[in-house]
Amino acid sequence: MPRTRTLILIIAVVIALVVGTVASFVVPPLLASPSSSCGGDIYNAKVVLIGQDELGKQLYNLTYPKNGEHENGLYYAYTSNALTWIKNNTTSSATFLNWWDYGKEIIGCTTRNSVISNPSTQLIALGFAKNVTERDLNQSLVDVATALFTTNVTLTKSTASKYGANYIFITTEDGGEKAPYILQLLGLKSMDYITPSGTTFNSKDWTSLGQQTVIYRLLSGQNIAGLNQVYSDVYVKIFEIS
Repeated sequence: MPRTRTLILIIAVVIALVVGTVASFVVPPLLASPSSSCGGDIYNAKVVLIGQDELGKQLYNLTYPKNGEHENGLYYAYTSNALTWIKNNTTSSATFLNWWDYGKEIIGCTTRNSVISNPSTQLIALGFAKNVTERDLNQSLVDVATALFTTNVTLTKSTASKYGANYIFITTEDGGEKAPYILQLLGLKSMDYITPSGTTFNSKDWTSLGQQTVIYRLLSGQNIAGLNQVYSDVYVKIFEIS
């Protein structure tokens, strides 16, 4: 019996070590503690673990003061490496064209600019954003959504130029679970473009029309002249616009 107990104990320790090692690779590095700064320098942005979302993912709240106002938004753990890259490899005047979900963390954690960082009143009315007090103009959201989901690369570049954006920041969730509500804001039938099978990008989910969009082409690794990939990880891709 003592030998059996010892064997069971050894197996339990090995399993715990394996699980811990795997988790360290699967979960993107974020914070040593549930409350810390995300390195925004002048904004001193704070990130606090507030629970889990409906998909069981860890959910963080991001807060920072800016121009006398108290900014409040969400922080997505899977963008942490990309935000570090932005901070270390772009100028302070860099402006990013991205979906609004990531605007606050780009601004607060890297002090760079984002074309949109809040939902619009119209988007909230569709039921896709909750507990958000700030608003961006609906036209700005429509422009960004159009730039990502258009099949016309020239339109993507001209939209970026309109807002002074020199980078595009997209995530695999933009090409997954978030795609239908972005398309709905544009008044398009999402099933004409994509039927997500999960939370993140899967090329098999996209229709022939969807595969012609700029966001699909970028997420699937296709080369687009003037949109040069400068950063990529499992979750995020960043393109410099030239």
